[in-house]
Parts: sequence; structure tokens; C-alpha cells
Amino acid sequence: MLITVYHGVDVGTAKDKGAMHFDALPSRGEEVEIDRKAYVVGRVWHLPSALFAGAKLAVLINEAVDETVISRTHAMTNA
Repeated sequence: MLITVYHGVDVGTAKDKGAMHFDALPSRGEEVEIDRKAYVVGRVWHLPSALFAGAKLAVLINEAVDETVISRTHAMTNA
């Protein structure tokens, strides 16, 4: 499935990383790997234009939080 990928915090400032092929549509909160780097899907939406060939879906991705940082933060809050 061809999906347009945007990288950033919000759609208005996100950079277009191009159209990429996915086996299935990723859902919000799902971790995806692109170019050997982990990202988290922040938003998924439909691109309704039927006038051009190409992706009809888009995702907004952000950097994935490192699990070691999460475990250290969790440990500090429970101390």
C-alpha cells in the first residue's frame, strides 16, 4: 500500500518524506521503522483527491522515544 509520509510534530510544519510502500496501514501510536530508524505514527488520514495517481493515505511520524529513557524515567518517578 502506497502511503505519503510526513515527518514532524504537526501537519503544518512536517516535512514530506515521500511516498513509501507499507504491507498494511499503520495506526496511530504504532511504531514503524524507516531507513533503520524507529518512528511513532502520530496521525493517519485520507488524501481524497481522485485526480492524480499515487498515495491516497498519509501518516505523520515522530521520533520514537528510546526505551532506556522511558525505563529510567519510570524508575525515577517510582523512587
